[in-house]
Amino acid sequence: MAEIIQIDYKMALDLSGARYTKKQRVFMIEYLKCLNGSEAARRAGYSVKCAHQQAYENLGKSKIRQAIDKAINGRSRITLIEAGVIGPDEDLPERYS
Repeated sequence: MAEIIQIDYKMALDLSGARYTKKQRVFMIEYLKCLNGSEAARRAGYSVKCAHQQAYENLGKSKIRQAIDKAINGRSRITLIEAGVIGPDEDLPERYS
């Protein structure tokens, strides 16, 4: 089952194919909004005292990092297409990936 969460009109987070806890899911969504691990961890419900450590641990997990990277690369691609830097059928240039 494909589970895709739309973050904004340019970015979607694909959560299919891996199991995540509720806090991990919220952490990923919040991280994509603010790009700050500690803040995303606090917003996800981790305690203020351990938010930094939880962010570090979550971002160190390959399944979480891959889902976040995929969403960020998708947003970058749309932005570059809208700016006319690349065409809709082109891959991201290496310097942008």
